[in-house]
Amino acid sequence: MNKLKFIAYSILVILLSSSIKATSQEVLDEEYIQNIFSHSILINAQTTETIAKKGFEFRIQHRFSEIDLHNFGESVGQDFLGFDGSANIRFSFAYALSNNLQIGIGRTKIDKLVDFDAKYRLLRQKETGVPISLTLYINAGIATGDFPEVGPGEFFADYRTPFDYKFSHRLSYSTQILISKKLGDNLALELNPTFIYKNLVPAGYDNFVAAATLGGRYKTGLNSHVIFEFSTKFNNRKGNFKDPISIGYEIGTAGHAFQFFVSNTNQIMEQNLYFSNPLDYSNGKFLLGFNIKRTFWRK
Repeated sequence: MNKLKFIAYSILVILLSSSIKATSQEVLDEEYIQNIFSHSILINAQTTETIAKKGFEFRIQHRFSEIDLHNFGESVGQDFLGFDGSANIRFSFAYALSNNLQIGIGRTKIDKLVDFDAKYRLLRQKETGVPISLTLYINAGIATGDFPEVGPGEFFADYRTPFDYKFSHRLSYSTQILISKKLGDNLALELNPTFIYKNLVPAGYDNFVAAATLGGRYKTGLNSHVIFEFSTKFNNRKGNFKDPISIGYEIGTAGHAFQFFVSNTNQIMEQNLYFSNPLDYSNGKFLLGFNIKRTFWRK
């Protein structure tokens, strides 16, 4: 993936967002479809929801270690369903500058990744006239962990220049176009075209990944939902890559949301999700995880 391709896709995203005409007319809240999702994060994927103006949100995303159904006794007795094994966790904070714009910062255990993000809602589904919600999301991450040692036979992609780490190798980027729609009283669906760029990737991989996530939730009670998401990538499918898939249960209130789920990946950030090898769920391997969010508002 050369720089020209990266610039081209960035321009495409900018043109798409700029082609949507903004309106200065205020719309009454009653005209909008409320609470398409109760969390700005579905499971791994972002949702079209943004925090209300001057709202502050704290999130914890946790993934336990692998469970193997073919060796279930050891998974229970030794690892306690993955609770005792190696885990991945992310803490993040977000603040709403307006009802449609929020910014955030997070830190993830794997790669000691510190990330900065922004989310801007371009369209919001209404009872009539606007059939979907549309939000633009961008994220930039910096891997702060120590690089592994460089072997004497490692080179850059030209196979002539001896490899040497640079600060730019720590950087990775994610751009997403979030499209959601509430269907009736109980079902909400979302489609997230996703574009990832990592400055440092394993040999044989492209720096650029095009991917998409289809997710949703189905209402089962006053404040509870079944949640699900399926992700796939359209290039860089090396080896026996399994598409990330998750399903879980969500309980939410105005200021809280708790999600518990099963998944086949311990990755949280999209920059790493599509460059990792998810567990082979067809072979009985998966893991447990949860997300917690708490939102505060100030006058």
